Amino acid sequence: MTQAALELQQNAVQSLLYLAKQNQKDITLKAPTGSGKTRMMAAFMNAMLGFNSKVVFLVSTLSKGKLATQNYESFVELANACIYPKLKPFYISSGAENSKNTEYSLDIDTNANVYVLPTNQFTKSSRIYKERALLKFLQNTKESGKKIILIRDEAHIATNKLENELQEYFTQILHFSATPKNDKFDVEIKESEAVEAGLIKSVEWCGDSERDLQEDLTEALEKFKELREVYAKQGINPCFIVQISNEGKAENELEIIKKVVEEMGLRWVCFVEKEKGYETNTRLDKVKNKALWQKYVKENSSFIDVVIFKMVITEGFDIPRACMLYQVRDSKSSSLDMQVIGRVRRNPMLKEFERLDFATQEVFSKAYIYGIMPKENGRKKVWLKGEKQIYDDKSLYQEQTNEIIKEFRPFYATMYKEVPKEHIDIESCISPLQEYEFKKSIFQAYREIQKCDDKVREKYAEYVREFRDFYSFSANLDSIKNKVKSVVENYDEYLESQCVEIREEVYSFYEESEFNTESESWIWRNDNSGDDEFGLDSQAEKEWCKVLRNLAKTCAKSIEINGEKIYLFGKNFIEKSNIKYEYYDERKRVSYPDFIFKDKNNQIHIFEVKSVNASKSQSIEKQAYKQKIQRLKQAYLYASKITGHIFYLPVKVGEDWQIWCAENGEILHEHMNKAMFEKKFKDEFEKDKKPIDKPN
Repeated sequence: MTQAALELQQNAVQSLLYLAKQNQKDITLKAPTGSGKTRMMAAFMNAMLGFNSKVVFLVSTLSKGKLATQNYESFVELANACIYPKLKPFYISSGAENSKNTEYSLDIDTNANVYVLPTNQFTKSSRIYKERALLKFLQNTKESGKKIILIRDEAHIATNKLENELQEYFTQILHFSATPKNDKFDVEIKESEAVEAGLIKSVEWCGDSERDLQEDLTEALEKFKELREVYAKQGINPCFIVQISNEGKAENELEIIKKVVEEMGLRWVCFVEKEKGYETNTRLDKVKNKALWQKYVKENSSFIDVVIFKMVITEGFDIPRACMLYQVRDSKSSSLDMQVIGRVRRNPMLKEFERLDFATQEVFSKAYIYGIMPKENGRKKVWLKGEKQIYDDKSLYQEQTNEIIKEFRPFYATMYKEVPKEHIDIESCISPLQEYEFKKSIFQAYREIQKCDDKVREKYAEYVREFRDFYSFSANLDSIKNKVKSVVENYDEYLESQCVEIREEVYSFYEESEFNTESESWIWRNDNSGDDEFGLDSQAEKEWCKVLRNLAKTCAKSIEINGEKIYLFGKNFIEKSNIKYEYYDERKRVSYPDFIFKDKNNQIHIFEVKSVNASKSQSIEKQAYKQKIQRLKQAYLYASKITGHIFYLPVKVGEDWQIWCAENGEILHEHMNKAMFEKKFKDEFEKDKKPIDKPN
């Protein structure tokens, strides 16, 4: 798994821990399907048990697709592998033997600390409910002085009986969902973040709704056969999922689908909700145990190429080998659509992703969807004011170019060059090692190595060939990390400027938020021309935007477009943006600054807004956050040297700001407050200042 993916999960867990330690009663994590919610649950529980050993977790899990069993087995595996060793899982179930023997009393092991409960085991007809087994367990646990935390997996599905009847026993409730109710959440892993980190696949929308089913499906299956060749090289037989209609036309669709699939020489299995049987054109048609193929069809080695269903594959049916989805049904639920699409966004090579070559990574990073694109939930489109770009081809502009993009020419971003392996020589870091000197457990040593940055792990894979090499590498890990750090963070050697357009396209998106701002005179217009409000990411951004808007009236360069006066400043909405600066901090990272501002002297100013004030949206450890700010300062200092732009880090501290500024590779100011910054900015235009020459 990439360092970026691990870090994304770790940050989410740290945010959950922060809120839990603040004793917030209800906490919701929103994370896309396939982003590792089960592992994040385990990490959270393990950390909380380290903080307070008198905590007990009840994990309420849907029974669909044996999700409860999957979660329980994952917790056991993670505990046994010493990844999260504090977990002691127990599966709560009446079991088949209890339904036959009514004299058998249900027993819940009090020595465990993580209890997995399938929701279908707590209904009025269940023995767990009738015998009050769970109720007695919760009462005894609470009376013993332990805290009970309820974790609701797939929290968008109601489990009212647990929450309503037993709520008094839970000190906190954590909700995990890809689609939380009313889209309300406290911590989020955004889909774009998960895709960028390689945690889930990006989506490519394909197909033609105007073509008939046979023609469109044939094209999709041709694409699937191409992908199958790449997957096969990694020992995986990929899967093509077809979702048919719920209404009467399903039968006709099914006959066409079977015909096309078989003509392509592919093997299929078909199952539908609430029907006893299933169909297939393989030897599985003689297997009476339906659970057998349900398990088999998920395996990477399964010879089933195509799975056809109505609505069954939603929550709990994990099939990472699935790479394509073909929808021929009319869905009335955007939540359901997101769950179904999530089935093909898991990466079956996630753990080994870094060893794949670039071309193979590209294949395993994309899911192909033939269907109707769901409406964007909570996202609004914005456009640069002025003319749209018109392309001669994919790379060349014609004369008619957006006026604002043209005004920010030349613009420079930075790119961090790949560090060749041979530039990092760790031989001098390896000291002779006697076996008795190695006092760590191999599990602890391995975990420490896996937490290291990408380049250290690359050197580990290159160096370790036998067990003694592992000992040597682990014993000298600190020395190796320092050596790698000294090489890869050499900005003079590996960071370079690139002349780019500020945007690849004239449109972008923003997420709806509580931090709206009005900026009718800046570079953006809303998709709804009558709406001048734009969503920002934080309260600090909203306040800083107001500072820049006020300065724009006297300091910003302005142009006229269609009779409207436009000040050349605006939010750097990330999608399709080239306003980005690469740097290294344990791995290669990309900083997308928050605002761009062009002054009357044609100087470009770049602003990255931060806040160290505690807030609901920022629930990370303060010291780590301050270290991140220091790393950005180092990167921006060098970027100011090679780009000619002026960089600022305004940090909200209490009621005022601490504003850092760098120009031409020098720190101009370390701790300006807001008043000092505004005065300095305005004073620049009382001088006869010449435009700064841009780098060649």
